[in-house]
Amino acid sequence: MAVGDDASAAGYPLVPDTGAGGEVKYGAREINRSRDMIAQLKSLITTRKFTDSTVVPAAAVGVNGDVHFRTI
Repeated sequence: MAVGDDASAAGYPLVPDTGAGGEVKYGAREINRSRDMIAQLKSLITTRKFTDSTVVPAAAVGVNGDVHFRTI
């Protein structure tokens, strides 16, 4: 995979290698690699949902890792 693909897919802006704004030349490649690493880490972190109510939710509600507190 090319440098910057993961970052671009995650919606992060890339630093240009050439033209106006590309004055950092090879530094841009390292910045984009860093953004790739952040995008890869972000994809590993999932969002967990915490809910509470007085009834037990149906099995179809939520995903593995979600937490539900039942008030008695």
